[in-house]
Amino acid sequence: MAGSAMAAVQVGSSQFADKLTKEGTELVLNGAGLREIFFVDVYSAGLYLTQKSNDANTVIEMSGPKSVRLVLERDVDAADFVDALKDGISDNTTEIEREKLKSELQSLVEVMNLIGDVKKGDRVDFDFSDKRSTSVSVNGKLIGEKIGGLKLYQAVLKIWLGAKPIDTKLKVDLLK
Repeated sequence: MAGSAMAAVQVGSSQFADKLTKEGTELVLNGAGLREIFFVDVYSAGLYLTQKSNDANTVIEMSGPKSVRLVLERDVDAADFVDALKDGISDNTTEIEREKLKSELQSLVEVMNLIGDVKKGDRVDFDFSDKRSTSVSVNGKLIGEKIGGLKLYQAVLKIWLGAKPIDTKLKVDLLK
């Protein structure tokens, strides 16, 4: 048991365990990397799936539980965090897709606004499961669940794995 809690990957100041259990399902670390803006570390990210894949489209379309864990490498104010989320989704979805997800996207923004400012070391998990659909937690505390279905979570994944990812190097690292 202690072996599964050991860090498999060190990224920035964060350690990502090789396995993570969400709602009784064991997820494996697919990859982890660092989000940088102009040489400033913003957050480290780890992608957890039921099975590994190095193909972005396969990961996005994959059924079953998934998790993207962000660990902040610096303080980020709420407006910047929400704007980055909106921009990442807008860059990787069509207007038609966003219109179909309009109420779910609004719910996601409301949850993100509830989080407020995030501090260095905070852990933000974007999860998907059959029980909670798309959910967001901070430092292990559930902030919002059943925010939207699989299509919303796929739009969120595209922030990092889409055709226009928020950070190309991070995309590569998440798909290792």
